[in-house]
Parts: sequence; C-alpha cells; structure tokens
Amino acid sequence: MNTIDFTKLKVGNYNRRSSEGEDKQVLSIESQIDEAVRIADYYKLKPFIEIFKESKSAKTEGVRPEFSRMMSMIRNDQIDAIVCWKADRLARNMTEGGQIIDLLSSGLLKAIITHDKVFYPWDNVIVLSVEFSQGKQFVKELSINVKRGQEKKARMGVPHGVASLGFLNDKTEEKGNRKWYVDELRLNKIKILLDIFLTGTYSAGKLYQYAVNELGLTTVMRKHSGGNLIVQSRIYEILKDPVYTGFFIQGGQRYELSKNLPRLITEDQHNKITMILSGKNIPKIQEHKTLYSGFINSSEGHFMGQDVKYQLICDCKHKFAYSSKTHCPKCGKEISQLINPKYIGYVHYYDVKNKKAGIKTKSISETVINSELNKFIDENLMFSKEMAEWSKKYITELKDKEISEKVLMERSKNDRKIEFVNKKSRIREMLRDSQITEDEYHTDLESLIKKYDDINTDIKKVDWYSEMNDIVDITQELSKVFKEGTIQAKRNMLSRLGSNLVWNGKKLSIYNSIAINKLVERIQSIKLEYPRFGIKTFLTEQGLNEKTSEFSLVNSTLLRG
Repeated sequence: MNTIDFTKLKVGNYNRRSSEGEDKQVLSIESQIDEAVRIADYYKLKPFIEIFKESKSAKTEGVRPEFSRMMSMIRNDQIDAIVCWKADRLARNMTEGGQIIDLLSSGLLKAIITHDKVFYPWDNVIVLSVEFSQGKQFVKELSINVKRGQEKKARMGVPHGVASLGFLNDKTEEKGNRKWYVDELRLNKIKILLDIFLTGTYSAGKLYQYAVNELGLTTVMRKHSGGNLIVQSRIYEILKDPVYTGFFIQGGQRYELSKNLPRLITEDQHNKITMILSGKNIPKIQEHKTLYSGFINSSEGHFMGQDVKYQLICDCKHKFAYSSKTHCPKCGKEISQLINPKYIGYVHYYDVKNKKAGIKTKSISETVINSELNKFIDENLMFSKEMAEWSKKYITELKDKEISEKVLMERSKNDRKIEFVNKKSRIREMLRDSQITEDEYHTDLESLIKKYDDINTDIKKVDWYSEMNDIVDITQELSKVFKEGTIQAKRNMLSRLGSNLVWNGKKLSIYNSIAINKLVERIQSIKLEYPRFGIKTFLTEQGLNEKTSEFSLVNSTLLRG
C-alpha cells in the first residue's frame, strides 16, 4: 500500500458555511478552523500555508472566490493537501466536485483530510463523488422540505419569515409551526396610520413624520438590531402590505391570513391605498378593477365601459392626474413630500359604441350606481332575521305540501293508467265479438286516448326549494358584502342576484333574475295593500309557529309561486 509522509505535506485549510440557510446544522467557520487545528495536530501536519474562509453556497459552481483561489494554488503546486471539516465543505455540485476528484486522481492533491476520514489518490473515486452528491441531494431535499413547510404554514394562514410590523413571531413553538400573534404595542398605531392615509390628505412623507413625532413608532427589538424609530421606507412597506387586509402572496399564490389575526382595513381600502401610492419608486397601476363592469349596459343594449381617473390636489392647489407623475407639473414639488395633498378618485361608465361614433351621451358615476343599488336593496331585499327564519320555515312547509300533492297525483295517475288499460281492453273485446265495427273501434279508441292523455305526462321536478333558500340567504348577506366586502365579493353577489343594470342617460333601472324580480314585485304589491308591513321589521308576536292576524294574508302571499 502507498504511504504518505504527512509531516511533509503543504496543507491548505478550507472552511465554508452557507449564508443561504442550507447549513443551519453546520459548524460555524470559527469552529471549523478549531477542528482543522485539532486534525493538523493529530496528523503532525506543518502549519497551514493558507486558511480559506467564505460564506457562500456550494450548490452552484463559479460563485466562490476563495475556493477558486485555493484551486489555483493547488495547480501551481503551492498546496498539495487540504484539511476541511467534511468533504461537502469543498463542493455540493458535480462540476467543482469533479475538479477536486481530477486533482486528487492526478496526484496534484496528495490527500484530503477530514475529521473522520482521509481521501488518497489511489482510493476509489466513487467514495468521494458519493460524498459530494450526498451534499447536493441534502440541499435538494432540504429545499423541498422547506418549501413544503412554508406552503403548509401558508395554508394555515401564516406567512413564512419575519412577521409584518404590528405582529410578532411566536417563538414558543417549534420551527415550522410558529404562528403570529398581535403586537399590542404597535398594531393600533399601524391602524391609525392606514386610516389617516385613506383620508387622502397625507402624503407618505407627511405620514412618516406623524408616525415618528406623534406615535413614536419603532421597529421590533431583535438580537442584533431593532428598537429604533422606523425609517421612511418602512412607511411604504406598511401601506403596500396586504397582510393588514387579511391576505398575503407567497410563491405567486394568494393565501388568506389566519382568522385568529385581526383585519385593519378592507380589500377595497387596500386597493385605494395602492392607487394613491404613485410617488417615486412606486410601481404604477396599469389595470383597474371596477365593480360594475359587465353588469351595466345602455338602454340600447350597448356595452358600458369604465373611465377611471385618479387626481391629486397639490399644496399649490393645482389639480392633476398623478398616476404617471412623481412631481406636481405646476410647482415641481415631489408628490411624496407634499404636506397636505388631497387624493380624489372617479369612476364613470359610458356608452362605448356611441362614444366611438361621436354621439354625445351622458355617463353615470359609480357613486350614483352605489347609491341607487343600495336604496333598491334596502327597500326590497333586506330581510330581518325573523323574516328570514319565517321564510325558510314557510318554504319547508310548501315543499312538504308539494311532495304530498305529488304523491297523490302519482297515485291518481297510476289509477287512471289501470283504468285506461281496462277500457282499451274492453273496446278490443267488443271489436273481437263484432259488437262494434272497426270504424267505431278506431273512433272510440281515439276518444279514449284524448281523455287519458295526461297519464303519460311526467311531473316536472323543479328544485325551487334550493333556489328560494338561496334567495333568503342572499337577503342576510347583502348588507355585509356591500358594506365590507371586496370588489370581487360584491361582483359575486351581483352574479347571484342575476343583476343587469340599464342606464338610459337619465335613469338607472335595476333588473335581477326572474325569481328575485318576482319577490320584489310581490313585496311591493303587499306594501301597497298592507302599509304597516316591513321586511326589515317583520316580527311574529307568538314566535315562528304562529302568524299575527294582520299579517296572516301577507305571509301566505309573499312566497307563493
């Protein structure tokens, strides 16, 4: 067997610890050096010619300058042995791992000495290649496991990483299962800042001054940093962070924040803040999400497009569209540094076809539509809780009654079928016995078929029960959705209502699905006949099992048909 005189080796010591989180269980560089000194003492090695230290990942080739310098010294015969804690400190990719193996096989490297084994030129290279590949596989599996853990936490409603300002990471749990909890010291201050900015009278710069001078908002104290007053860039982070709305984006996918954590603003308000932020280094919004696009048409059936305008009144009182500007075009002052800016948003819907044809037509603002729709809903579709409960009870009674009637109808139909068969058989017997002629037989048979033509008609099965219950559910959800819901939630509700809005230039007409329209018509007719009847104040004096004498006719009329 070949032998090596360790006392004559020209040794370099290589130490590496990744800064990318793949080496959390690996010794620190200082500890690796201490281990290398112990190894050198054990093998009676000469003092190290060079100690290489770097904090870089080894999973990608060509990114480690100290490793490249060491390889150059080996090729120039300045170093002929390496001491390192483990072989995977040298490489975790097969390109650089192959370079190490080539140098060892050629004899330029006489030994690679680690804490538990020595690799020699005459050894089987597979052993060393396995060490390098194991390192790469470890990184690969670690990456998969980390992503899996992050995705699991995201589905639980907890973003990975450091909690947004106003929340804290719960370090009492194990890693991978740590949740967020409220930072009582800061969350209320964040709420104040968001509410102030939504007034449209504060720039980000002015908001920063308020946060520092009035609220004394500081960052969270951590091991090596924090505890200081926030910087202005942190204001932009707070304003743009959707976590305060109740969702977050991770890996390009949207997740809902845990229900145990509070929501400071609605998604509509978050969208408004995003629109307002149009200063330097803030990305401009290219796409507008409008509430009624696709639900409103002109009286001629033309598509109504949306015109979205966001304007700003500068400290100098000049009003301008700010979405593509960083400074006031009149006074030149930077938007983010304005003292008392006033942000204004407009959304109008107009007849696209007529506008392209040059025909002058009136547009309608989203504010007017909101007002008309809310008035319509308030007057016709806002059931009290008692009204909704009574409706569901009455729907169940109607369904039970219909089922009983259908059973009786089926029985009656079966009896008539038997009766038809018997009579038909009797006519055939009379023809066979020459009691009637063939012409009389066909005449009697035709008359019989007409008389019993209903026995082959199927009773239509219409699931009106589910539809009516859904309508009752809608009456209980409308208020919250149109008051607090997101634009998408409101659009979903309009779809459930089957809403179709028609603008004729003067009046907005509101149409819904046939079932909703019938309900509204019935309510309006009942109100004319019974002025005291109110769908929002409906109560029964003796509970849901009894009907008041005054409203007994109302109850039986409301959901009929």
